Amino acid sequence: MRAAQAFDVITDALKLWWKDWGNQIVVSLIAILASLTVILAPAALFGIFHECKDLTHNTRTGLLGFWEGFKAHFRQNLTWGVINLLVWIVLATNTWFYYKSELPLAPYLAILMLVTGAFWAVWQNISLACFFLQDEKKLRLAWKNGLAILFGNPAYALILSLTILALLVASVTLFIPIFLGSLPLIALISFRAVQATLPPSEVKNKSADVSP
Repeated sequence: MRAAQAFDVITDALKLWWKDWGNQIVVSLIAILASLTVILAPAALFGIFHECKDLTHNTRTGLLGFWEGFKAHFRQNLTWGVINLLVWIVLATNTWFYYKSELPLAPYLAILMLVTGAFWAVWQNISLACFFLQDEKKLRLAWKNGLAILFGNPAYALILSLTILALLVASVTLFIPIFLGSLPLIALISFRAVQATLPPSEVKNKSADVSP
């Protein structure tokens, strides 16, 4: 994949998101409410990805698609949530420790933790897209496929990663993008990023135009 193709992916995802923007806002709000319970946050994210997968297949499912994804993969989303919680706790603890430490290498180690966190965040989004697109719904396979896409297309992956990270940072720091549907947009970029790497025979009938 060429770097320029990343911009096509981003543009395509934006168009797709905008054409169904109303549904994406509603889905975002419901996901936010579910995430306030903390334990339902992974299921809410899986619901968003499921609904966005439908959208990339030319089908607007909105809340129905969200609910289907929310309840369909409980074991996987719980496993994914626990692993991510542990990883983020470790990364946050280490970053804080190195930030406060007076060791000579501490600043560099703190930066390393931040870079690792950024990579982890992008990898998780790409892997979730892989999870919903692959026939075998296994997290280990999804993580493996996500890594293959990121490391197999470095320039392409870098542009997409920076875009996803910018949206994530804006969502976490400003909150307003979340209410405007930034999470579904990130999911759509992730899906289109994965779909663009697949053979044409596997992505036929997945046009960016959504039927009314």
